[in-house]
Amino acid sequence: EIERAWGSVAPGAAGTRDEKLLERVKQLSLINVDPPLASRRGADQVKRVVRKLTRWYLRFVVDQLNAFHHFLVRLLRGMDRRLTRLERGSRSLSAAPDLLAPLPEAEPTLAQSVAQALAGVQGPVAVVSCGDGAIVDALSHSGVAVHGVDESPAYARGGAIRGLDLRTGSPLDHLESFADATLAAVVLTRAVEHYEAAELLWLIDETLRCLILGGTVVVAVGDPRARSGPEAELLSGCGLSPSTWAHLLGRRGCAVETVELAGSRVETLVVAEVL
Repeated sequence: EIERAWGSVAPGAAGTRDEKLLERVKQLSLINVDPPLASRRGADQVKRVVRKLTRWYLRFVVDQLNAFHHFLVRLLRGMDRRLTRLERGSRSLSAAPDLLAPLPEAEPTLAQSVAQALAGVQGPVAVVSCGDGAIVDALSHSGVAVHGVDESPAYARGGAIRGLDLRTGSPLDHLESFADATLAAVVLTRAVEHYEAAELLWLIDETLRCLILGGTVVVAVGDPRARSGPEAELLSGCGLSPSTWAHLLGRRGCAVETVELAGSRVETLVVAEVL
């Protein structure tokens, strides 16, 4: 808050925090070999003599440090530009879902199918991402200790009013926050359809890390091959088909089965048990 207030009134304080930090690094990277001499009467003369006697040695060391800092700052600026380009590209990809209609919420058929797949599960269950909480609601009614997470605060507020444990945050960060072998089951749905392959591979690894031995992964996603129009173009390269999910979970040592659904946008449910 102090930085923002100062930036609004101080000349030359414009720019992002990172830009100002880089400029400050540049300023501090130049080391001055001549220390200040101002002091009490008589002491400044002693300092002048000491500076003359040591200047040749200090100059030799400082010249090397300044050269090192010069190239280090150039490297930091280059890395900053490259990271900025990567972030811009990442933002453009992550913004694609915002340009489309929201994903449909889980139909009663899908919610009940997930509840049946996890019937009798002992331990906490996470629904990632939960949307309006239809799957969380179905699981809680079947006696499962379940919570959901979604990036939309509106969903969390709406679910809380209905008495559901819905939390706001990044689904990826949420899974990463759990210790090993903490969850009994994880349901992956909705927003994971908009993740790219690299993120999904990481998501699978984090999900399996969080699960106890014998835990269950349920993947409830639509098939990307069914997309059409702007959705197909903007989300090109995002999401995996149920058959690919089953293949990847099987390669990671899970026992996988698929359940065909009728009356749901999600036509195939992937259920995998950690062995």
